[in-house]
Amino acid sequence: MRQYLVLFMMMVSLAASAQYKCYTSKRVQEVPVIDGQLTDDCWAGALWSGDFVQFEPNSGAAPSQQTIFAIVYDDNNLYIAIKALDTEPDKIVRRVSRRDAVDGDWVGVSIDSYEDKMTSFEFTVSASGSKGDLLRSASGNDETWDPIWEVKTFQQRDGWYAEMRIPYSQLRFGKKKSYNWGLEVAREIYRHQELSFWQPIDKSSSQFVANFGTLQGIQDIMPKKEIEIVPFLLSQLTLSEKEAGNPFATGHRTKASAGVDGKVSLTNDITLNFTMNPDFGQVEADPSVVNLTNFETYFNEKRPFFVEGSNIYHYPFDITNNERNKLFYSRRLGREPHFSYNPQEGEYVRAPDRTNILGAVKISGKTRKGTSLGVLNAVTQKMYSETEHDGERSNYAVEPLTNYFAGRIEQDLDSGNLLIGGMLTAVNRKIDEVQFAGAARSAYTGGLNLTKYWKNKSYTMTVRTFFSHQNGAPEAITRLQQSSARYYQRPDATHLELDSSRTTLSGFGGSLSGGKISGHFNFLGFSSWSSPGLEFNDIGYKPNADMAMNGLWGSYREWRPRGIVNQYEFNGSTYQIINFSGQPLGWGTESFAYVQFKNYYDIAAGLNSNFNETSTTLLRGGPSIRIPGEINSWFSVESDSRKKFHAEYDMSFRHGFENSASSVSYGLDMTYKPNNRLLLSLYPQYVSAADHQQYVRTVKGDNPSYILSSIRKHIASIEVRVNYGITPDMSLQWYALPYLFSGDYYDFKTVTAPHAERFDDRFTPMATYPYENPDFHFLQLRSNLVYRWEYRPGSVLYLVWSQGRTLQGKDGAFRFDDYVHELAQAPPQNDFLMKLSFAKIF
Repeated sequence: MRQYLVLFMMMVSLAASAQYKCYTSKRVQEVPVIDGQLTDDCWAGALWSGDFVQFEPNSGAAPSQQTIFAIVYDDNNLYIAIKALDTEPDKIVRRVSRRDAVDGDWVGVSIDSYEDKMTSFEFTVSASGSKGDLLRSASGNDETWDPIWEVKTFQQRDGWYAEMRIPYSQLRFGKKKSYNWGLEVAREIYRHQELSFWQPIDKSSSQFVANFGTLQGIQDIMPKKEIEIVPFLLSQLTLSEKEAGNPFATGHRTKASAGVDGKVSLTNDITLNFTMNPDFGQVEADPSVVNLTNFETYFNEKRPFFVEGSNIYHYPFDITNNERNKLFYSRRLGREPHFSYNPQEGEYVRAPDRTNILGAVKISGKTRKGTSLGVLNAVTQKMYSETEHDGERSNYAVEPLTNYFAGRIEQDLDSGNLLIGGMLTAVNRKIDEVQFAGAARSAYTGGLNLTKYWKNKSYTMTVRTFFSHQNGAPEAITRLQQSSARYYQRPDATHLELDSSRTTLSGFGGSLSGGKISGHFNFLGFSSWSSPGLEFNDIGYKPNADMAMNGLWGSYREWRPRGIVNQYEFNGSTYQIINFSGQPLGWGTESFAYVQFKNYYDIAAGLNSNFNETSTTLLRGGPSIRIPGEINSWFSVESDSRKKFHAEYDMSFRHGFENSASSVSYGLDMTYKPNNRLLLSLYPQYVSAADHQQYVRTVKGDNPSYILSSIRKHIASIEVRVNYGITPDMSLQWYALPYLFSGDYYDFKTVTAPHAERFDDRFTPMATYPYENPDFHFLQLRSNLVYRWEYRPGSVLYLVWSQGRTLQGKDGAFRFDDYVHELAQAPPQNDFLMKLSFAKIF
């Protein structure tokens, strides 16, 4: 667990002490050779500074080992030398890892070259020489920012040294005579889990960059504009089971393509990124999941082009659901097609599993006047399913040519204590096929935001507004009205009306939150509302509308070690939800506790309760139904992550009132690091659940009936990871996830009194179920083996082997041994990929 690196790279609850340090750099004529040995003459004449202060575990105390650094510069680069002195050099942890996965002892430098006290460019290196970098700003932290810079480390008798060369082209600053950049230097001593800073940091407030020390003495340098072009070549071979008679299942398929990524500095502050014909075959596959709800599964973005710089486009609806509800969800770009072809008997089909992105461009940056700007535009290809019948081939369009746009602007005022901004998105589709009438021709969303801070950013308030507007044929707008986000067709929804002749759908919403975010005790109040017509899902993510929520949250945290405890935190919240007719949908409470002990073991637990719930979505367009509340609890215990073997055990329980549901899950996450290059990780997990109100089907007619059932679900999976760091620039990673699921339906019943007081009185049991048995099992294996070599800065070779196996059956009884055997015998699909990129900087 790299929790202290995360504290340096991601913490948002920090403040500086009252004494601010200054470091004066010197210009040099003879630049150092970046080898980590620090024997160049420039370092002998440089000013060396130290006197670091602990942040973890004993905030304000002297560190156990001394650290000193020096900084010099020339016309093009900043040069930084750090001596991580150590009286026990044999105990330094030198783990080799991939970029941005720094492990073991490390040092880092943060530079606020904007001088805005909100933005910093952060460069980190481990004792083994593995790099990490991060761009921090008011709109979030970008861990995927990969500047081109140089660093080497070297082991010495008195510790280990690091030597960096940071080109000015990787920083952002305006032209002037002299500069006073913000500066912070950090060191992590892994064996003590000890993090210390050059500029002392106090944990009791909510600022970080604003309280850096100062780097002065830099004069008469010019901002650098860069042009970075990265063409790439890709070849892919797919091997799969051959199917007799199927012209699309010949057992093998090849693909070769080329593309280009690029970065152009439009000004000293604004950068343009672009990609043409991108391919993301090296990206790890999404985890397996079986979703029996009527809401889509959320998957995290992993594609580099869309992850890098994504913080500027982050415009969440509110603070709930981990801020997943948002205006821009980049997984919409390149998504699976909206439509599909239903083959006739004897007809074969090859359908695309995703939409091709023809090209995308991003413009982003922050001006010297505090204006943050982000513009993204992407075009996806018109996609076809290929069909063959009696030797004749044809194409059936399954996705229209589409343009996606997202624009974000935010201005910071009053020294960053006031942020005002907005966002606008647009999706435009070319509706040139009959079947495309089911998709909106255009979709627009947007909003305005304001954030205000008081008392050294100890108190805050944020307001956001939202709107949406969709245009399309009546089929498309009817589909939106009937979607799971709103269900306009519900017979008891007096405030909603399904209109199948409409050609537009509009909605609005907003959120408000505010409170105290510094010190030991923190609190927030939050409120949000979304009208029934609010729709983000063409380019954003919001699975439900027609609701309003109000809540309170409070937290107490103690970071000063006392007795056997290093730190602890307790928090809790309560909330209430209604819809736009005023109908109560439920209320609940949530609580969380975390304790870390002096031996670096920790425990955590949570308890969530929901009460008096009414669901307007369970019957999928039917009437609302009263559902029992439930209690969810979880617990975890984790061992010392500094050790070679590290484990975390977790378990959770769910109990539905009136015996309406139950579940239990167990997981054991084990990590073993036998040496400084190899990491082995296993995470087996088992879930057993029963739900007595599982939706099955709606029997349509003048008086529709809604059939529910009980279901027994079993899930067994094991996540396997093997990471081998060959060098800081070369690595081998293997990921595998076998996944077994079974669902056994029983006790079918129809809904007859959806708002009866007792749970059992809401249904009438069915003597027989006259439809096809819905029992099923789903077995899947996904694995990726990735060799990555950054053979020169910005230029990378990928060799990838991906394998997938998938089986589905109609038996719902969980048979672990049989499932494992069946999955092992299932025909695999193997994909072999080579991708070579070459970075050229002008």
